Amino acid sequence: MMESLQLTQWYRQETISDRLRRWSESAPKWEAADNCSAIVKRFLQRTNSLERRLGMPLIVAMLGGTGTGKSSLINALLGERVVLDGKTRPTTIEPVLIVHSSIEPASWRHSGIDEAGLNKCNDNCGILDLSGIKIERRDNPMLEMLAIIDCPDPDTTENAELRESNLARLRSVLPICDLLIVTATQQKYRSRRVLDELSTAASGARLIFVQTHADNDRDIRDDWRNVLESDYDTGRIFFIDSASAFKLQQENGRLPKEFEEFRQLLTVGLNEEAALRIRRANYFSLAESVVSDCCDEIANQWNAVNRLRERISEERRRLGERLAERMREELIRDRRLWESRLVGRVASQWGYSPFSLVLRIYQGLGWFFSGALLFRARSPIQLAIWGTYTGIRSINNWSKKRKSKKPVGNIVWNQWDEHRLREAALILAGFANDACVPTEHYDPNYVKAEAREAGNAYIVDISRELEGICDRLARKNNKWHRRLFYEILLAGMFLFILMRPAKNFFYDTLADPQVKMLGMDFYFVSCFWMFVWCSILLGLFMFRIRSGLEKEIKEASNSWQRLDALELFFATIENETNQIINYKNELDTIRQRITTINQQADKLDKRIGRKKL
Repeated sequence: MMESLQLTQWYRQETISDRLRRWSESAPKWEAADNCSAIVKRFLQRTNSLERRLGMPLIVAMLGGTGTGKSSLINALLGERVVLDGKTRPTTIEPVLIVHSSIEPASWRHSGIDEAGLNKCNDNCGILDLSGIKIERRDNPMLEMLAIIDCPDPDTTENAELRESNLARLRSVLPICDLLIVTATQQKYRSRRVLDELSTAASGARLIFVQTHADNDRDIRDDWRNVLESDYDTGRIFFIDSASAFKLQQENGRLPKEFEEFRQLLTVGLNEEAALRIRRANYFSLAESVVSDCCDEIANQWNAVNRLRERISEERRRLGERLAERMREELIRDRRLWESRLVGRVASQWGYSPFSLVLRIYQGLGWFFSGALLFRARSPIQLAIWGTYTGIRSINNWSKKRKSKKPVGNIVWNQWDEHRLREAALILAGFANDACVPTEHYDPNYVKAEAREAGNAYIVDISRELEGICDRLARKNNKWHRRLFYEILLAGMFLFILMRPAKNFFYDTLADPQVKMLGMDFYFVSCFWMFVWCSILLGLFMFRIRSGLEKEIKEASNSWQRLDALELFFATIENETNQIINYKNELDTIRQRITTINQQADKLDKRIGRKKL
């Protein structure tokens, strides 16, 4: 049962550590991500030896200000004078590790920790550094499950930067402790130095708060709880007197009631299974604290990232609207090119009939005139659209169209307002600076290069839309009732003109020899009126074609500012922000996973406190 619990605990810890490691390694180029990577690195270095620590005794450290009775409390708990206590301040000048005689703490050694427990960490990082620590061995039953550390006083006036100072020794010990017994007196419970050191160490440990000197001080536990409640779940705060408990224990082997409850909590309450749960809870509390710190780092810059994304969309929309407007104006102004293409499409679908012959003649002339119209195209963008359109329609010339793609893109890029591009690049660079995102992709020259690619894709997309417009209008104008309308009118005029010479030749001249046959002037006039009639019908047909084409272009242009091709504009910049979003979402997933594990975990003794997030 115990082995299964250890394996389950280790598996869950390794899973979270591995996910945090992979999340840290996937960090985008972003200042907050760099800070998060440093936080996760410190966490992984601090916890990378947890597997070996599963079999170690629970490490309990005494933390409190000078004169709060830490050493006296240890002696009273063990029932013998193990460490020096007295009125000399500070009594504890170096950490003292008290272990059972059967335990060899040399196996806990590692190669050096700084105040955060991180510097010079190797594979043994997270195991207690015994350099500068005095070891006391006792054959005491209480030490079979516990290893107690009498820590130096945190409110010393020494320089903490010195490696051999008491504060440096204290800070090297606290990160590997499983349980902190925090001692205070009526005079010392508000000590800022003690509270600062407790805040640093408490994320990876469980806490027991003890007010000492109960025989001499008044009970300040309620006030102490008020001081701590914003940052800590205090659990039960014990009110004991170590000196009297030690004396009574030496005299008759008995202990005061509250001291006995405190001692029972450390012995019976912290059995092997409870010790595993404490270590597991400490790990996930530390992991939750690390994730919370990373969330805070991200939150500090998240609004700026959102503003950057909104500005990217705004600049893309603004430039897209301007380009779409210019496209619409030029296409409508020179729609004859597209009318000629559309007439040819209708004629090819119409088949062979009198009016289709008229359309084919017009289309033949139309190609001649459209070729001439290309010479009077008002801008390079018209040439680009027409060339791309023709390329899409000509499957046999597909490879040539592919080769000509880049020049078309360059032509379109020339239609971008260079001043607007530079302005957009500078605006986005300012938003990127606010979001602490690298700005190498916000250089105006880089933005111009993206404009070329976007312009190329934009032309291809519009040409495909024009292809669709021509297909729709061709089908619309090729319906049977419209074809019948034009064919009847044209055939009617032809029959009307044909009946006159037919009547003259077959009836009038035979019935009356004096009647002359119609001369060439009649046929010239008939051809003239036939031409006029064909022109009227063709004009009516082209009016419908022109109106439909203009209407379709105007309607389609409303969506041109949202074409997928415009997504290529600022694409690299937007991709960086997408990576940041994915980075944040993965952290939220890890945080939810840790929360779920904590909710499913067995609860610890309510008398044991912890640091709040």
